[in-house]
Amino acid sequence: MKALMDKRLMGLKKQFCLFKDELEGYEVSFGNISSFAKILSDQMRRLNYDNVKIDKAGNVVGLIRGYSNKRPIVVISHMDHNSSSLDSRIEFKENDAISFKSGILSSIYSGGLLKSALLPLEGDLYICSVPRLDLCNYGIKYLFDNTLKNISKIARVILSEPTGLNINVGHKGRFEYEIVVKGEIGSSILQDRGVNMLGTMFPLINELEKASRDLPHNSLLGNSSLNIKDVGINRIQSGANRKEFKIIVDRGFVPEETTSAILKRAKSIARGVYGSKDGLKISAVATKEKIKSYTGKVFMAKKEFKPWSIAVDDNFVLKSLNSLKELNPKATVGYWRKIITDGSYTFADLGIPTIGFGAGFEDDIKNATVKISETEILNAVKSTAVIIHRNIGLPSFGWSSDDI
Repeated sequence: MKALMDKRLMGLKKQFCLFKDELEGYEVSFGNISSFAKILSDQMRRLNYDNVKIDKAGNVVGLIRGYSNKRPIVVISHMDHNSSSLDSRIEFKENDAISFKSGILSSIYSGGLLKSALLPLEGDLYICSVPRLDLCNYGIKYLFDNTLKNISKIARVILSEPTGLNINVGHKGRFEYEIVVKGEIGSSILQDRGVNMLGTMFPLINELEKASRDLPHNSLLGNSSLNIKDVGINRIQSGANRKEFKIIVDRGFVPEETTSAILKRAKSIARGVYGSKDGLKISAVATKEKIKSYTGKVFMAKKEFKPWSIAVDDNFVLKSLNSLKELNPKATVGYWRKIITDGSYTFADLGIPTIGFGAGFEDDIKNATVKISETEILNAVKSTAVIIHRNIGLPSFGWSSDDI
């Protein structure tokens, strides 16, 4: 099988290189992501996918049919883009482009390789690229809750994310919340002097900074984190003391924590700073964002990715790792320490066995000067195809998939 894949991959290399150059030269934004999605869907058609569509949320969905609809596998990459500006505090870092284009390349061409090699699959294979904003995974939710809702039970998910060509099986959670303090905050606050308001906010910021030094640790996923993302000030009625301010917090958290407990603790910290004065209202709530997809569909999304970790002895993990070791004996199982993925929905919410695999390392995401090599991405193409075939491939001509 490996020799056959090598031969077919060589036949696809020229087309692959042209597509890679096209993606690398394309700066994705909300204004042009529809054109970017069309580039992906057109490439799937050139690779002879059996069906290709773009759904109402803007997910690009390519299908390679198996001999039955049992045990379908879904491979997921993502398209990062900036906000549609409905509420727009969502940030998009241009450096993040490197974090998703290699995943798109390897996932689309792994499907193309299996199609070209004519290797039989027992179940259908879905290659999907989902739109995503910072901390808003509206695309993946629509994909599974609507577009793929009526297919037979999905057996496995592969996330095309940077893993250094190893298998990753989980990461910390991350969510954004805001502490809002409203009312008669202090007699020394002048109505139109924001600098005084910032002084009133500082004790709470200071207490949050202290809390960030003593957060839980998970031996597999690493440390929780707390970072002040933004602050805001509003005058809520006439009078020098009637004010509202909010502090927006970006919080990484491990499975030992819950969002409800984190919010309760945040409110308690604020109450400890400002006391229980009559007329003073303090709340801590998860941030939500109103998002308009490039297809025009509007979503209200909570800015939260749950922590997740699939057991290293899960059958899907073991099968995938064993097939990978045939190509790279040094391949291991690990965890992401810095990035978040759609496994927060596919495994943490839906319970579908999920792994991550791809070219590059998560540190590359923050380094705009790093380019993942063509050779490494082609290795990811072949390895992803091998992992897929090991899990849903059918024996051919009387031989097992390992003997082809």
